[in-house]
Amino acid sequence: MNSELLKTILDPVIGAGPLFMIFIVFSVIGLVLRLKFLKAIRNGLMIAVGFGGVYIVVDYFLGHVAPAAQALAEKFGGVFSYTDVGWAANAAFAWGSPWAYLIVIIMIGVNLVMIATKMTDTLNLNIWDFWEPIFADLIFYAITGNIVLTLIFAAAIAWFILVLTDFNAQRGYCKDIGFEGLAFYQGGNVIWAPIAHYIAKVLDKVGLKEAKFTPDYIQEKFGVIGEPAILGGIIGLLMGIGAGFFWVDIVMLMIALATSLVLIPMMSGIVMQALVPVSEAAATFMKKSAGGRQLFIGVDPAIAVGNTTVLATTVLMIPIMLVLAFIIPGVGMVPLADLPSLLFIWVFLVAPNHFDIVRTLITATIVGALGTILGIWVAPWSTLVAKASGLEFAPGTGSSSMMNIFSPELFFAGMLGENYAKLGYFGVIAVLVVGIAVTIVFRLRYLKKNKSAANA
Repeated sequence: MNSELLKTILDPVIGAGPLFMIFIVFSVIGLVLRLKFLKAIRNGLMIAVGFGGVYIVVDYFLGHVAPAAQALAEKFGGVFSYTDVGWAANAAFAWGSPWAYLIVIIMIGVNLVMIATKMTDTLNLNIWDFWEPIFADLIFYAITGNIVLTLIFAAAIAWFILVLTDFNAQRGYCKDIGFEGLAFYQGGNVIWAPIAHYIAKVLDKVGLKEAKFTPDYIQEKFGVIGEPAILGGIIGLLMGIGAGFFWVDIVMLMIALATSLVLIPMMSGIVMQALVPVSEAAATFMKKSAGGRQLFIGVDPAIAVGNTTVLATTVLMIPIMLVLAFIIPGVGMVPLADLPSLLFIWVFLVAPNHFDIVRTLITATIVGALGTILGIWVAPWSTLVAKASGLEFAPGTGSSSMMNIFSPELFFAGMLGENYAKLGYFGVIAVLVVGIAVTIVFRLRYLKKNKSAANA
């Protein structure tokens, strides 16, 4: 089946958006796990309903925060060569590629092979967010022009992302945020969880070990001030004043943030309730077929962004990200369209920091600086994909996305692609093979350690 035929068949599916995929995938998984037909369909619908609610509230949140972020950016001034067009534009470029669906098949195949060989504990069902690694693959292809090597690169990237996804779930970070049995899958962004893990270890050694400034602590010490709605209102008030909003707009921003902090956890609860039968059926299936081995279900971390620490960090990081863009030499893009959307990055930082707002803010500042630096290289490479999709730019200008510059697979794709001429065909493959071999060694050690612990 050629790529054009796959595109014709799957274009309507991609065009329908993530909720369509969520319903179909979880309904089919329910049937595979031998749930009754109506129960499988109901669970698929309710999971889609929960995610639908999350997406609606997140869009509402972003729609009100974005104007404030833009107002703050305009106050900073400055001239930049690249435009932050937002992740949605780059997702459209990725899914619009004739190679996208072939890459999807490769990524699903890699996941199944890794499960069969015990190289991963994650069954990823978040197909929609494949767009991010696909975008990385398109960067590699735009630089090298070699489709065979690009598909090999795609398989390797799929492998690396699943290894990182496991890290987050195995250490209980998804469970800590309230989603037991799940793994947050969102392309290379998952790398920020292990990075946050090790930053947290450093913070433990410098006198910040105890998590004091959590939402629960604030509520315990200051009463209603610690409630999600009140915290959202306070943060909205401060942000609105900083942006120079009219008082009516400040009040609306307060309401928007309060609404988001209250409603997103409710929508996430619907998802979790609907996932219970699927998780139980999966556990029963694995007990019969694989000796009780546990598999994490890979889902969109959007269900966790309603955590109070995540949303507080998102708003507090807006001025910090703007400052970083101006003080780091060589930065060619000011955060704009995607600035509020960075909550999908910060969501990986809260659990390693025990939901402490101060610790998370410190970690987010470090991560924000690293992501901004990566963007110096990623922005020109992202522009290559945009040009291949038909966009035109004035000389010396281009487009990128703040969400994308935080995705290390884009940086890896660009760097490896740029060195293709030096490394050659087999040199690139050797780099990928060595990387995979290293992950296999760590995985085998992990399995051996778990086996020893089970036998103790």
